[in-house]
Amino acid sequence: MGDSKEAGTEAPQAGTAVRGGLSLLSQGESEEPSAQGSALFLGGNEVKSRAVVKYSSAPPRTAFARLQEKTDLKLPPANWLRESAKLGPAGTTILGNSRKSKPFSSFGMAYDFIDSVGNDVDVVSDSENIKKLLKIPYSKSHVSMAVHRIGRTLLLDELDIQELFMRSSQTGDWTWLKEFYQRLIDQKWQRKKKSKEHWYQKAILSKFLYYSINGDGAAQPVPSAAEQQESSSADQTNDSDGASWPAPFEMPSSVSEDPGASSQGGEPLEPSYIVGHVASAPKEQTLTTLFNDGENSQGLKNDFARNILWTFEDIHMLVGSNMPIFGGGRYPAVSLRLRDNNKPINVLTGIDYWLDNLICNVPELVMCFHVNGIVQKYEMIKTEEIPNLENSNFSTKVIKDIAQNILSFLKSNCTKEGHTYWLFKASGSDIVKLYDLTTLCEETEDKYQNPFTMPVAILLYKVACNMMMKKNQNKKHYGTVRTLLLNCVKLLDKSRHPQPSCAFPVCHDTEERCRLVLSYVLEGLKSVDSSIKKESDLPAADPNTPIPLKYEDESTRGGPEGLEKQMALFLDKMGSLQKGNYSSQSGMIPGSWQHKMKLQLILKSSKAYYVLSDAAMSLQKYGRALRYIKLALQSHDTYCCLCTNMLSEVLLFLSQYLTLCGDIQLMLAQNANNRAAHLEEFNYQTKEDQEILHSLHRESSCQGFAWATDLSTDLESQLSVSCKCYEAANEILQFSDLKSQNPEQYIQVLKRMGNIRNEIGVFYMNQAAALQSERVVSKTVSTAEQQLWKKSFSCFEKGIHNFESIADATNAALLLCNTGRLMRICAQAHCGAGDAFKREFSPEEGLYYNKAVDYYLKALRSLGTRDTHPAVWDSVNWELSTTYFTMATLQQDYAPLSRKAQEQIEKEVSEAMMKSLKYCDVDLVSARQPLCQYRAATIHHRLASMYHSCLRNQVGDEHLRKQHRLLADLHYSKAVKLFQLLRDAPCELLRVQLERVAFAEFQMTSQNSNIGKLKTLSGALDTMVRTKHAFQLIRKELVEEFDQPKSEETPPAADSSPSLNREEVIKLLGIFESRLSFLLLQSIKLLSSTKKKTSSNLEEDVVLKTNKQIYSQLLRATANKNASLLERIDVLVHLLDQLARGSGGGGGALQ
Repeated sequence: MGDSKEAGTEAPQAGTAVRGGLSLLSQGESEEPSAQGSALFLGGNEVKSRAVVKYSSAPPRTAFARLQEKTDLKLPPANWLRESAKLGPAGTTILGNSRKSKPFSSFGMAYDFIDSVGNDVDVVSDSENIKKLLKIPYSKSHVSMAVHRIGRTLLLDELDIQELFMRSSQTGDWTWLKEFYQRLIDQKWQRKKKSKEHWYQKAILSKFLYYSINGDGAAQPVPSAAEQQESSSADQTNDSDGASWPAPFEMPSSVSEDPGASSQGGEPLEPSYIVGHVASAPKEQTLTTLFNDGENSQGLKNDFARNILWTFEDIHMLVGSNMPIFGGGRYPAVSLRLRDNNKPINVLTGIDYWLDNLICNVPELVMCFHVNGIVQKYEMIKTEEIPNLENSNFSTKVIKDIAQNILSFLKSNCTKEGHTYWLFKASGSDIVKLYDLTTLCEETEDKYQNPFTMPVAILLYKVACNMMMKKNQNKKHYGTVRTLLLNCVKLLDKSRHPQPSCAFPVCHDTEERCRLVLSYVLEGLKSVDSSIKKESDLPAADPNTPIPLKYEDESTRGGPEGLEKQMALFLDKMGSLQKGNYSSQSGMIPGSWQHKMKLQLILKSSKAYYVLSDAAMSLQKYGRALRYIKLALQSHDTYCCLCTNMLSEVLLFLSQYLTLCGDIQLMLAQNANNRAAHLEEFNYQTKEDQEILHSLHRESSCQGFAWATDLSTDLESQLSVSCKCYEAANEILQFSDLKSQNPEQYIQVLKRMGNIRNEIGVFYMNQAAALQSERVVSKTVSTAEQQLWKKSFSCFEKGIHNFESIADATNAALLLCNTGRLMRICAQAHCGAGDAFKREFSPEEGLYYNKAVDYYLKALRSLGTRDTHPAVWDSVNWELSTTYFTMATLQQDYAPLSRKAQEQIEKEVSEAMMKSLKYCDVDLVSARQPLCQYRAATIHHRLASMYHSCLRNQVGDEHLRKQHRLLADLHYSKAVKLFQLLRDAPCELLRVQLERVAFAEFQMTSQNSNIGKLKTLSGALDTMVRTKHAFQLIRKELVEEFDQPKSEETPPAADSSPSLNREEVIKLLGIFESRLSFLLLQSIKLLSSTKKKTSSNLEEDVVLKTNKQIYSQLLRATANKNASLLERIDVLVHLLDQLARGSGGGGGALQ
């Protein structure tokens, strides 16, 4: 582009072919029969032309009235200058009573077909402008057009210099352009008036068209008054031909803003396209147009009879046309022309007719010839024949090349969106120049004198909004939308037109983009606030001074009771919102553009802060997240104060904000170790946030959600606030039937409510357990403990209800499991309440343990099967097994003999132990499998011990004794097998084996024959031999402990088994040595006695000899008091090996 001050950019010579071009054909639905595209073959040169009518206000086509010869067109018909549905606006337009070419006609079309602008269409313009450009090589007339670029679309409008400079001489506007014009182009500029011949020809054409729709073809002269009216009309037109131009942005108060009012002092009328205020704010979801006043006012309205999507070769144009089209009968579509028979058709007229027919897709032309206004004849001419008419011959290829050449020139040089370019060709010149008027205007005292500024800004905004409505393209065109909006704001003076800068849509995307949105929001808020008249009445506040975030210690806030009151106030406020209560401290008028814009800006700021809070949450920056959600809720609180009709979607946003706030408070409670860092992040404020908050405080106190967003130092308070946030979010979803409209949101809120109630329940339960463990002086259950139980139970119960209401069986089972644990804690509290010397299993313990069992069974029923959630299922089974085991153990160890008989207690213990075994799966391979095996082994050991004890104490019923003996033997055997599977329970295995030996000794006392006693002794010694595995495990651990100091001192691994209890090992070892010595001695005695009475038995001799040797070695080993534990174990392992070899496995071993 050339220097806009001195010389314009020159176009290439007309007619030069331009290679390349766009091949995209815009599709549209026809509203007229002629709307279908067509390819016309003209003079052997093929020109591709396709016309699709996008809109038509023209009446249905009717046949024209063929006038009789000698009809005098100088006489006006009776219907002249009256509105005609058949003719449309054409008749009066031709005469000049209506503006022939409005300065913003292309903008009116662009507003109506916003989808096409910036993307599909190359040019938007009046058909008269298109024709004028394509006739440049053949015409010496001047060309003056305004060019604007929106995306890839160029908007062309006539720039009437004559009218502009007439205005300049009257008002003083446009002096900068007039000076530029006179300095560079025409120093002696003067107004050029139309000739009388010009007005005569226009009047003749207008009368001809009215005759053609009259029907009878007869000339019916109008009264003399009408003739006077004609003369008056012609005179007026002489003074005001063309469009009158508006003031750039402001008019003197004496000028009427009513487009229908007469102008004063000869000044042209001011069209009301200038946006003085915004009638309706854009809705967030539909993004309805902000500039409603501008698009429908005079000068911007699309009032063409037809809007046609015309594809000429590879150029796509949206064209407006008012050409009358007639049809019917033989001629489905024809255009009607009037020609002076004495004047041949020249090239310019031929191009004019040809292009009109191409644009409107009319295949034929009807020409009426006259001489001095007297009709002579009619002639039919096909459209493709027009380029070959005598005296009007022209090349269609040249016209095509001109079109491509001019389009290429304009697109190459009109590069800046929002700028006004002036395409100018002086009369008699062959050079087309292009000037950047925006650059020229910016150098004047008032750079906003360009009248195209507001229409261009409106169009930029509309195109951006249209792109945003296409959700699937939102991210794809984010950069384009942003550029369009930025260019829109650059064009406007914020002090005069603050509302467009308020219209930036929020973008839910990255943190950087949210910050960008907030910067735009702040600019918009400043514009709105500065335009409110009552601002001077407000107390002064420094936007650079941080507004305190009201950080308070929990001790000053009234605790949970205060929170309940704040929640009640909040719910009352939510109810009042439904009634539409309005309160603004700044005095904004509801419904004003400031009110509507500020509402939208505040809502966008709340959304942006919400996205920032969510992003900080994902980064585990919980202090920062709480700060952002506080700002989001403060924005929303202000929105609630200003809103007169709360939309359900806005309430849904609030529910989402409170849900996120609840999440943040919960995470802060669970990450108390980093409280100082969170507090620092929470108290930090950017200057931008301070200024936005300052604007919010102009309207409300912003304290409506203070209860939800304070950073407390108390864990219970944080959990309570989190719960109240979720409860408030749930309450909001009950309004306006949001629950059924947003089921996913409702489910998420209820899940969070169930989860936080579980967290609070566990918190109170742990506090109760801590009080219980600290209880030393008083053995009775304290009131504080009972209160904590009730609070915990209430939370679990509500949480269970939340999860059951959304059919969340797994989480309901977990809360039932926790309730079972609470019942066990209650039982344990009553366990310590009695006298230690008279300790018995109390009824209260039994009651709470049975309640725990009930809750665990409910949890299993909630899950249904293990497949629902295997991990939870296994956990509940383990807890249930533990409860039965604990209850049985306590009954066994602290038998309530004062209340129940021994037999009943044994029965209950046995039943509880067997139920514990039922829910303890030893075969399931999992991390808990060793625990299950240990539990099952312990149960079998305890049952075996119980039956062993019963057998010792029972006298009489031999059947029952036999049954107990079999059960004891069975459970000992099972306990041994399970303990042998474990590597970290050698002492337990040794103890069980010793009890089995004791059981054998007890049996031996009741035996009379030596053979029976020998068999029992043999089995007992075999049991002793089988303890070798336990001693080997003990020895291994002792060796590892002995070697530990030699290696680097490292803490034991988390999963390592506990170290051996050496005292217990020594105790068990002593018992084992004594019992082995006793059994060997008894065996020697019995074998010696048997040998004397019976004949020699070789096998028994070997056993006797071996036993004597082992007994002798054992006595010497036990006599050595200086032997270490490891040495003693080594001796025993050696002796057990000898015993195993010597006895040959021994018969009758107990398994």
